[in-house]
Amino acid sequence: MAIEDIFRALEEQADEEVNRILHAATVQADAVEHEARDEAERITSAKIQAADAAVQAKAAKAVNAARLQVKRDLAKVRDGAVEAAFGEAAARLAALRGTPEYERVFTALAKEACAGLDAECEIQVAPEDADLARRVAAGLGVDSTVTPTLDTIGGLVVSTHGGRVVRRNTFEMRLQKASAVAGTHVAEVLTS
Repeated sequence: MAIEDIFRALEEQADEEVNRILHAATVQADAVEHEARDEAERITSAKIQAADAAVQAKAAKAVNAARLQVKRDLAKVRDGAVEAAFGEAAARLAALRGTPEYERVFTALAKEACAGLDAECEIQVAPEDADLARRVAAGLGVDSTVTPTLDTIGGLVVSTHGGRVVRRNTFEMRLQKASAVAGTHVAEVLTS
């Protein structure tokens, strides 16, 4: 029976060795599986973060593009409104020519343009205003030559000293200055 006891002892020892190896393999497999899951979670998290960042960047770009387009559209509407208003004003001013109001305005513009002149001047006007310009210059006591070659809806251009000093006092110049100021004010109102 001694051999049977030896075989049984060897068999038990072999079973224990197998169980120990299986247990170690199971522990190592669990560790590998746990490490693989952690790595998969890290990779998934990194991919989700990268996708989220890309989506946020794309959304921010779309929002910025939309804001820029709104600003462009608003500027276009503002510019169109200012342009239309000043176009209407120009048409009304052009319709003044030949009226007593126009003569008063023309006289005021001429007085302003000729103020402080100490030399003979050239007054450029539209052909329709040549006679009026001569009368107004004579009334103001200005030594001048009237040149009826100016393309304008109203007003005059006065130059002295061989053209070195030029004073533009036309409706178009007044409207242009007012338009720039009005455009700024309209923009402030629309953006506040």
